Amino acid sequence: MRKRAQTILAAAAVLTGLTLSVGATGASAATPQNVKFFWTGTGGSFQGIGIYVNGKHSGEVYWHPNGDTLEAVDVNGDGFGVYGYLGTSPVRELSTYGHKAPYRTTKGGNLPENHTYTFWACIGTDTGGLVCSDIYKVKS
Repeated sequence: MRKRAQTILAAAAVLTGLTLSVGATGASAATPQNVKFFWTGTGGSFQGIGIYVNGKHSGEVYWHPNGDTLEAVDVNGDGFGVYGYLGTSPVRELSTYGHKAPYRTTKGGNLPENHTYTFWACIGTDTGGLVCSDIYKVKS
């Protein structure tokens, strides 16, 4: 009886370890590594966030206050999507994920003038996870 209990516990430990290692491998493989974000806008006709993965330009997200338009651009066919967010209520969001690069998408809609909103960019996949930039303030 004691030997059977040890066998059951050992099997459970192996299965648990296998499940954890398989889960970790899948998630880490689908999440971009070595991501850098660069704030490229200081006002005017647009503000933007440039995205680099492993030193290679992957895309950018722009806020165009003249027209209240959010834009995401994916320039690298690396399998990751570029995501853009504007902190409206509800949050205005868009993504290039699932489209072949190069790909550009926009989302607009009238907003009240001279309001401040949060703005950020991410890169990754819908299933593997996202890596996101700092949050910046932009005006409509």
